[in-house]
Amino acid sequence: MGGEQLVITLVPTWLKVAWTAMVLVIVLVYWRHRGPANFLWFSDIAFLALVPGLWLESSFIVSLVACMVLVPETLWSVSFFGRLLNLPRVTGLADYMFDEGIPLWLRAVSLFHLPLLAALVWGPWRLGYDPGVYPWAALIAWVVLLLTRWLTKPEPNINHVYRFPFAAGAKLTPVQHMLVLLVAVPLVLQLSGHVLLLIMFGNQAP
Repeated sequence: MGGEQLVITLVPTWLKVAWTAMVLVIVLVYWRHRGPANFLWFSDIAFLALVPGLWLESSFIVSLVACMVLVPETLWSVSFFGRLLNLPRVTGLADYMFDEGIPLWLRAVSLFHLPLLAALVWGPWRLGYDPGVYPWAALIAWVVLLLTRWLTKPEPNINHVYRFPFAAGAKLTPVQHMLVLLVAVPLVLQLSGHVLLLIMFGNQAP
């Protein structure tokens, strides 16, 4: 009719509201029990960034966070379910989920990694994957890693800037350790995620 226009919504409103509510609850819990430095974790940055990404239905934001953390989130899930099912240990990323020294309810909050991984796949599928995000993901990785080393202490080893979640690298100096991270995160974790996302969704224009 007349001046009416059809508005196509790619992300359902219920998902936008549910994701925002989940983020608000987890932010309040983590701020109180783990402190603001906890939000320097790449997974937390991605989790938060998906709020504007989903509301704006932004292919760029959703693609950016997917490129940044798709591979680490996959490894976290493999680590978690591997320990849960008593399978051979691949990585220790989710070992803390089985640390009885941490309250069970606080560990349960970290299950946000599972819907985060689902969103990292669903988002680019729904909105399209923007192939131009990789340089930005690499730049953000460098900035976050350097800030983490500068602003945080060895415990809780945020973004593994003090220790890797495996035995390798124990004899590295602090400078060598950071150089390995600054190279490996963009070139191993993020580039592999970028290529995987291109293979899966590269033919879908954002």
